[in-house]
Amino acid sequence: MKKGAIELKYGETQEVLADDIFRSVYRLTARPPLLPPSEDDIVRKRIARPIGSLPLRELVHPADSVAVPVSDITRYSATERFLTPLLEETDAAGIPRKNVTVFVARGTHRALSDEELRAVVGPEISSGIRVAQSNPDGETLRLGVTTRGTPVRISRPLMEHNRIVLTGTITFHYFAGFGGGRKALVPGCAARETASATHSRIFRTDGPGKHPLARPGVLAGNPVHEDILEAVAMASPTFLFNTLLTPQKKIFDAVAGHWQKAHEEACTRYAKVYRVSLPKRYPLVIASAGGFPKDINFIQSHKALDNAFPTTEEGGVIILLAECRDGFGSPDFLPWFRFEDPVEMEVALRANYEIYGQTAHATFSKAKSCRVVLVSSLQPEDVERMGMIPASSLGDAVRKAEEMLGEVPSSLVIPDAGFVLPDVSGNAVHLPPGHPLRSP
Repeated sequence: MKKGAIELKYGETQEVLADDIFRSVYRLTARPPLLPPSEDDIVRKRIARPIGSLPLRELVHPADSVAVPVSDITRYSATERFLTPLLEETDAAGIPRKNVTVFVARGTHRALSDEELRAVVGPEISSGIRVAQSNPDGETLRLGVTTRGTPVRISRPLMEHNRIVLTGTITFHYFAGFGGGRKALVPGCAARETASATHSRIFRTDGPGKHPLARPGVLAGNPVHEDILEAVAMASPTFLFNTLLTPQKKIFDAVAGHWQKAHEEACTRYAKVYRVSLPKRYPLVIASAGGFPKDINFIQSHKALDNAFPTTEEGGVIILLAECRDGFGSPDFLPWFRFEDPVEMEVALRANYEIYGQTAHATFSKAKSCRVVLVSSLQPEDVERMGMIPASSLGDAVRKAEEMLGEVPSSLVIPDAGFVLPDVSGNAVHLPPGHPLRSP
């Protein structure tokens, strides 16, 4: 690779950006965290010394049945690397493997193939445990209603177990604050109506627009997070294990223990690494979602677009690299772009909320506020329908950006926009009063 070139992940391949075509380039990356000498050792150490809880082997008993929700193919969590030491805890408590069920927490995503199940679960899939996939439209058990009015329904097959061990990985989430923790259960193993209701808390109740605290990196006061917390508490999870991963999928830390306390500690540790200060915004931002599975579909890739958006000057251009091999990620997504503007879309969404209508609204709002050039495998006409500009390659995208801006200006490159949360100095991107992205 040419000296000074920047390699950007795209699916399971790379696009190479020659930095000598720009006047100047600023790379927004996190300082790599210190890796432990042994991933297995750090996993076992965290499991043995849990936060706010006794070790798992002291919380369960031989007669118990244990449900272990794990991430699906869209959220790599290193399940295949931590599942063995986690199951050794239930082994030590005398629980037969046949009484342990790993539930792939699909949320409202598609079902996994047999090959994908083997990849997600890893070698323990043949160890005597049962493996099942949650189904948002399957049989559920009603646990109650949150104070915000969310009906809490969780997978009945999962709730037939008397112990629940949550797993997952910590990431920034564009409106729930952070991934991991409680999300393994809600929306991971919840009914569609429950998932939809918790997601709808993103909107303000005192007027139009998004709630100002329903944003990445924020838990306190976040109405989506708080509604999910209340819902999950009704199921009384026994334990939690979450990984903290680098963009290269290395485990640099992990947490175990109380399902809420350990998760909050993990979010703090993660933010210290991947929340990165940025002194100014740029007219041209080039962002990679981070490759597979961060860019498995557009719905997942949007999270990288959300992270890149605040770094762009008013009237600027974002180039997003996101392969989207699985298309949009839901057939419910693209039909929402029948509306002419985000405000009209929000009115319809509030009247008839759909989870992926929310992602469509967030996407459309950004596409109306700046120019987004998308390098993907999606059909060009579908990209245009979302209000974006399709490009066949990174080089093609840069040429189109140059045409729009009249030059190739100083640029910001975010190689792992699906991981890094920019903390931009100064005010937020200017938006007119009443715009759906404008905070009060």
